[in-house]
Amino acid sequence: MDANAETTDQLVVDAMEQHRPGLERYVRSLVRDADEAADVVQETHVRLLLTARTEGIPASPGAWMARVAHNLVVSSVRRRQTAARQADRLVSWDEARSTEDTIVRRERDAEVVRALAAARSDDREAIVLAASGYRTTEIAARLGRSELATRALLCRARSRVRDSLAAMDAA
Repeated sequence: MDANAETTDQLVVDAMEQHRPGLERYVRSLVRDADEAADVVQETHVRLLLTARTEGIPASPGAWMARVAHNLVVSSVRRRQTAARQADRLVSWDEARSTEDTIVRRERDAEVVRALAAARSDDREAIVLAASGYRTTEIAARLGRSELATRALLCRARSRVRDSLAAMDAA
Protein backbone atom coordinates (compact mmCIF):
# COMPACT_ATOMS: atom_id res chain seq x y z
CA MET A 1 0.00 0.00 0.00
CA ASP A 2 1.44 3.37 -0.95
CA ALA A 3 1.71 6.39 1.36
CA ASN A 4 -1.26 8.17 -0.26
CA ALA A 5 -3.53 5.16 0.33
CA GLU A 6 -2.33 4.91 3.93
CA THR A 7 -3.09 8.62 4.42
CA THR A 8 -6.56 8.18 2.90
CA ASP A 9 -7.22 5.14 5.07
CA GLN A 10 -6.11 7.04 8.17
CA LEU A 11 -8.42 9.96 7.29
CA VAL A 12 -11.27 7.47 6.92
CA VAL A 13 -10.48 5.85 10.27
CA ASP A 14 -10.34 9.28 11.91
CA ALA A 15 -13.69 10.25 10.37
CA MET A 16 -15.23 6.96 11.49
CA GLU A 17 -14.02 7.38 15.05
CA GLN A 18 -15.12 11.00 15.19
CA HIS A 19 -18.62 10.45 13.79
CA ARG A 20 -19.42 6.91 14.98
CA PRO A 21 -21.30 7.81 18.21
CA GLY A 22 -23.57 10.32 16.48
CA LEU A 23 -24.08 8.05 13.49
CA GLU A 24 -24.98 5.12 15.75
CA ARG A 25 -27.53 7.27 17.63
CA TYR A 26 -29.02 8.53 14.37
CA VAL A 27 -29.34 5.07 12.81
CA ARG A 28 -30.69 3.62 16.07
CA SER A 29 -33.39 6.31 16.05
CA LEU A 30 -34.37 5.20 12.55
CA VAL A 31 -34.42 1.41 12.98
CA ARG A 32 -34.99 0.89 16.72
CA ASP A 33 -32.90 -2.30 16.63
CA ALA A 34 -29.33 -2.33 17.94
CA ASP A 35 -28.16 -5.19 15.71
CA GLU A 36 -29.62 -3.69 12.54
CA ALA A 37 -28.22 -0.29 13.48
CA ALA A 38 -24.77 -1.80 13.94
CA ASP A 39 -25.03 -3.48 10.53
CA VAL A 40 -26.01 -0.20 8.86
CA VAL A 41 -23.19 1.70 10.55
CA GLN A 42 -20.69 -0.97 9.52
CA GLU A 43 -21.92 -0.93 5.90
CA THR A 44 -21.71 2.87 5.93
CA HIS A 45 -18.11 2.70 7.09
CA VAL A 46 -17.23 0.17 4.39
CA ARG A 47 -18.79 2.41 1.76
CA LEU A 48 -16.88 5.41 3.09
CA LEU A 49 -13.61 3.50 2.83
CA LEU A 50 -14.36 2.33 -0.72
CA THR A 51 -15.46 5.78 -1.83
CA ALA A 52 -12.42 7.42 -0.24
CA ARG A 53 -10.10 5.02 -2.02
CA THR A 54 -11.70 5.57 -5.43
CA GLU A 55 -13.03 9.14 -5.37
CA GLY A 56 -11.34 10.70 -2.36
CA ILE A 57 -12.74 11.41 1.05
CA PRO A 58 -16.01 13.41 0.99
CA ALA A 59 -15.84 17.09 1.93
CA SER A 60 -18.08 16.47 4.94
CA PRO A 61 -17.64 12.83 6.02
CA GLY A 62 -20.17 13.08 8.87
CA ALA A 63 -22.96 14.37 6.64
CA TRP A 64 -21.99 11.92 3.89
CA MET A 65 -22.17 8.97 6.30
CA ALA A 66 -25.52 10.15 7.68
CA ARG A 67 -26.98 10.34 4.15
CA VAL A 68 -25.59 6.92 3.19
CA ALA A 69 -26.90 5.38 6.41
CA HIS A 70 -30.33 6.95 5.81
CA ASN A 71 -30.37 5.58 2.24
CA LEU A 72 -29.39 2.11 3.49
CA VAL A 73 -32.22 2.14 6.03
CA VAL A 74 -34.75 3.28 3.41
CA SER A 75 -33.56 0.59 0.98
CA SER A 76 -33.83 -2.06 3.67
CA VAL A 77 -37.37 -1.02 4.55
CA ARG A 78 -38.37 -1.06 0.88
CA ARG A 79 -36.94 -4.56 0.43
CA ARG A 80 -38.81 -5.83 3.48
CA GLN A 81 -42.07 -4.24 2.31
CA THR A 82 -41.67 -5.77 -1.15
CA ALA A 83 -40.92 -9.16 0.37
CA ALA A 84 -43.99 -8.91 2.61
CA ARG A 85 -46.21 -7.98 -0.35
CA GLN A 86 -44.84 -10.84 -2.43
CA ALA A 87 -44.86 -13.45 0.33
CA ASP A 88 -48.40 -14.55 -0.45
CA ARG A 89 -47.37 -15.32 -4.01
CA LEU A 90 -44.65 -17.68 -2.83
CA VAL A 91 -46.92 -20.22 -1.20
CA SER A 92 -50.44 -21.25 -1.99
CA TRP A 93 -51.93 -23.14 0.93
CA ASP A 94 -55.34 -23.78 -0.57
CA GLU A 95 -54.39 -26.35 -3.18
CA ALA A 96 -52.00 -29.27 -3.33
CA ARG A 97 -49.89 -29.81 -6.42
CA SER A 98 -50.62 -32.84 -8.49
CA THR A 99 -48.04 -35.58 -8.85
CA GLU A 100 -47.56 -34.63 -12.50
CA ASP A 101 -46.91 -30.98 -11.58
CA THR A 102 -44.38 -32.05 -8.98
CA ILE A 103 -42.54 -34.29 -11.44
CA VAL A 104 -42.51 -31.60 -14.15
CA ARG A 105 -41.23 -29.03 -11.64
CA ARG A 106 -38.44 -31.38 -10.52
CA GLU A 107 -37.44 -32.04 -14.13
CA ARG A 108 -37.40 -28.30 -14.86
CA ASP A 109 -35.33 -27.68 -11.72
CA ALA A 110 -32.86 -30.34 -12.88
CA GLU A 111 -32.63 -28.63 -16.28
CA VAL A 112 -31.92 -25.30 -14.60
CA VAL A 113 -29.20 -26.91 -12.48
CA ARG A 114 -27.63 -28.44 -15.61
CA ALA A 115 -27.82 -25.13 -17.46
CA LEU A 116 -26.19 -23.31 -14.56
CA ALA A 117 -23.52 -26.00 -14.23
CA ALA A 118 -22.69 -25.56 -17.91
CA ALA A 119 -22.59 -21.75 -17.65
CA ARG A 120 -19.39 -19.77 -17.27
CA SER A 121 -18.33 -19.31 -13.66
CA ASP A 122 -18.92 -15.52 -13.66
CA ASP A 123 -22.34 -16.04 -15.26
CA ARG A 124 -23.29 -18.69 -12.73
CA GLU A 125 -22.08 -16.69 -9.73
CA ALA A 126 -23.83 -13.51 -10.88
CA ILE A 127 -27.13 -15.31 -11.53
CA VAL A 128 -27.06 -17.19 -8.23
CA LEU A 129 -26.23 -14.01 -6.27
CA ALA A 130 -29.01 -12.08 -8.03
CA ALA A 131 -31.47 -14.91 -7.36
CA SER A 132 -30.39 -14.86 -3.71
CA GLY A 133 -31.41 -11.22 -3.44
CA TYR A 134 -28.06 -9.46 -3.71
CA ARG A 135 -28.15 -6.00 -5.28
CA THR A 136 -26.18 -5.23 -8.43
CA THR A 137 -23.67 -3.15 -6.47
CA GLU A 138 -23.00 -6.06 -4.10
CA ILE A 139 -22.60 -8.49 -6.99
CA ALA A 140 -20.25 -6.05 -8.72
CA ALA A 141 -18.08 -5.79 -5.62
CA ARG A 142 -18.01 -9.57 -5.25
CA LEU A 143 -17.04 -10.10 -8.90
CA GLY A 144 -14.60 -7.18 -9.00
CA ARG A 145 -16.50 -5.37 -11.77
CA SER A 146 -18.19 -2.03 -12.16
CA GLU A 147 -21.92 -1.84 -11.55
CA LEU A 148 -22.59 -1.16 -15.22
CA ALA A 149 -20.44 -4.11 -16.33
CA THR A 150 -22.24 -6.31 -13.81
CA ARG A 151 -25.65 -5.28 -15.16
CA ALA A 152 -24.50 -6.18 -18.66
CA LEU A 153 -23.06 -9.48 -17.39
CA LEU A 154 -26.34 -10.36 -15.67
CA CYS A 155 -28.37 -9.54 -18.77
CA ARG A 156 -26.12 -11.60 -21.03
CA ALA A 157 -25.79 -14.45 -18.53
CA ARG A 158 -29.55 -14.73 -18.15
CA SER A 159 -29.92 -14.72 -21.91
CA ARG A 160 -27.32 -17.47 -22.30
CA VAL A 161 -29.00 -19.61 -19.64
CA ARG A 162 -32.43 -19.04 -21.26
CA ASP A 163 -30.97 -20.10 -24.62
CA SER A 164 -29.42 -23.16 -22.98
CA LEU A 165 -32.76 -24.09 -21.41
CA ALA A 166 -34.55 -23.60 -24.71
CA ALA A 167 -32.02 -25.88 -26.41
CA MET A 168 -32.62 -28.52 -23.72
CA ASP A 169 -36.38 -28.24 -24.25
CA ALA A 170 -35.97 -28.60 -28.02
CA ALA A 171 -33.83 -31.72 -27.65
